[in-house]
Amino acid sequence: MFRVRFSFADAIVMLICLSLALLLLLLPLLRTSGDRLTVTTPETSYSYSLSENQTFTVVGNGIALTVQIENGEARVLHSSCPDGLCQTGGISKSGQSILCAPAGVRLLITSREGGNADVDFVAG
Repeated sequence: MFRVRFSFADAIVMLICLSLALLLLLLPLLRTSGDRLTVTTPETSYSYSLSENQTFTVVGNGIALTVQIENGEARVLHSSCPDGLCQTGGISKSGQSILCAPAGVRLLITSREGGNADVDFVAG
């Protein structure tokens, strides 16, 4: 039978592998959020930092949306659209969006580089 020995080099390799695994798990927590919320209306476009808590109103096609940014997450708190469909849960990751079709307003999370991580192409 073979006798397997545990050497000092084995311990070093295991320690390095565990350290790298821990670093990869903690990396998203260590990253500072540079993501932005881009608000596009039929008339213009605005950009807000997700790292600053704030509440503001966006008007498109005569419909007002109250948008809240809190703890890196954006949501529509209140809308005056006829069906109330534009009031949604929060978005916080690059590429996620909220669309209020009656108002013609789009809220889109973009990365700090300005691109969308999950979007390859947008038509229109």
